[in-house]
Amino acid sequence: MSERVQTWLLGKTTGLQHLVNEKLAKRSGMIGRFFTTFQMGKREYSAHTFHRAFAVVNYFWMQTFHLYGVMRPIGSRFLGLGNGPLNYSALYGFIFVTAMIVARTKFDKGRDQYTFNAQDGVEFWFERYNMMFPPNYLHTRLSAHYIEINNIFFCEMVKKYMVARKEIIADRERSPVEERMTKYITNPNYIYEPLANEAAAIVEMKHKGDF
Repeated sequence: MSERVQTWLLGKTTGLQHLVNEKLAKRSGMIGRFFTTFQMGKREYSAHTFHRAFAVVNYFWMQTFHLYGVMRPIGSRFLGLGNGPLNYSALYGFIFVTAMIVARTKFDKGRDQYTFNAQDGVEFWFERYNMMFPPNYLHTRLSAHYIEINNIFFCEMVKKYMVARKEIIADRERSPVEERMTKYITNPNYIYEPLANEAAAIVEMKHKGDF
């Protein structure tokens, strides 16, 4: 603080100075050691640095505002009528600060949307929060009406499946061996080499259904 302020404070606090300096600071024990650090008097070494530090801080603040006022906007080449050069220093600062903000963003479970209806199962939430939920928490109960409809639908689809399966088997039996072995190949360079004819005993067992 300045010399004028220090003199004014010391002149107005004589009673407080006497209490701290003469009564409390000179006591023995913990009280004396504590108030020794609060003894008041005229500064003996040099002027206080508060005003100088405040002047330095004020200088940097004013320089910062001055820089903001004169620096070119980041996209000045693309925005406005100035058509000036790119402000590479501002671009670097903008990208650097943006990267710092993005780096603090936590991308957790980013691929959950690719798991169809995974949130409807208890296993998903157990893995996410590492805790078990009661079975009725997710309301996964099924009605008897839904179970009955699902059973009827399953039976009808099985009937259609059996018809289609028999047609496919019959078509395969009518096809020659080479077509059966090469119908679904994906390698265009595959060369089919037929096996030797089966023995008569094997053919007879196949007709009887024993092979």
